[in-house]
Amino acid sequence: MTSDGTTTMAGHNDFGRFVVLSLTFGCCSIVFYVFTQQDVIIHKFAKSYLVTITHSSNETQFTGKNNYKISEKPLKLQNISTKSINNYVTMNFKGRLGNEIFEYASLYGIARHNYMIPVVGDKFRLKRIFKISLTSVKPVANIKRFKEAKACAFDEKAFVLNKKYNWTLSGYLQSWKYFIDYSDDIRKELRFQNAIQAQAVQKFNEIVKATNVTDKNKLTYIAVHVRRGDMLHDKPTVRLGYTTANVSYVNNAMSWFKKKYPSAFFIFASDDIAWCKANFNKPNTAFITQRNSAEIDMAILSQCNHSIITTGTYGWWSAWLSGGQTIYYKDFPRKGSGLDRLIERAQAQTIQKKQLLLMDGFFLQIAGFNKTGK
Repeated sequence: MTSDGTTTMAGHNDFGRFVVLSLTFGCCSIVFYVFTQQDVIIHKFAKSYLVTITHSSNETQFTGKNNYKISEKPLKLQNISTKSINNYVTMNFKGRLGNEIFEYASLYGIARHNYMIPVVGDKFRLKRIFKISLTSVKPVANIKRFKEAKACAFDEKAFVLNKKYNWTLSGYLQSWKYFIDYSDDIRKELRFQNAIQAQAVQKFNEIVKATNVTDKNKLTYIAVHVRRGDMLHDKPTVRLGYTTANVSYVNNAMSWFKKKYPSAFFIFASDDIAWCKANFNKPNTAFITQRNSAEIDMAILSQCNHSIITTGTYGWWSAWLSGGQTIYYKDFPRKGSGLDRLIERAQAQTIQKKQLLLMDGFFLQIAGFNKTGK
């Protein structure tokens, strides 16, 4: 009791202070835990993906051909502290295999350019097909969406994303510029899973053996991908400006390779294989006639030394994975069409007939073709 006769509640006040202090300490502990855990995740990513990644040679192809060698050297990165890597970038994947590969490669390149962490979902389809290294995280907050300004063209704004936010990319992102600086990394990411690679090699050897070739190791293999299907029969697609390569284009391309490589052996894949067999059933030519999955056919085509392709992202990536020289159909898309107004064309060496564009493996990487941007 005080001198004025009032009674203090000393015990209650002490208890109140204890509760306040406990709550404060608890909140601080939670914040500290979240921060340290986030740093663990970020540091783990930085160590695995941004600092210690080394480039290694592609696995030797079982056909006896090894078209690519990636030098073994550490990545040269700008000075960057792992503490500054605290934003995530993901992608709204859509489309079929060729589209998804473009989206994945661009996601990787955009994230790396922005010093952010690229992530994919647990059920990301390409993980089943390729040796994808990217991890997944629980949903994160503070997300903004980046949508490309123009289809089929590089958008430089993708390289200056605001680091106050996490980002979700939207669009097909079909430009080589998004990922060219990390081409060696992308090649490492796009190694086929062992089971797919083994199956593709077996089928490749069966295809060659069926033609009674005496020494398959002396041949120069040319992958030929012919897309017709929707680009020929789907009216909205045709109206947009998609075209299909004609017989003379494929014959001219084959003739060019025969002159350059007398031992040329052509392997056709197509969504209209009957059309291919009716028009190109010649010596040293084989056709993938089995109904394989898209990834198996792409893995088979990637075993070849060089490529002839028509239109579409599937053929683009089959040729990119194969390397060597690629001939591409020049008359795409239809001039004056809506699609033609979207695409910013790359320059390439025109050879022989006006329909032919030639691109070697390096040019294929840095300049691209078909919807790859400027």
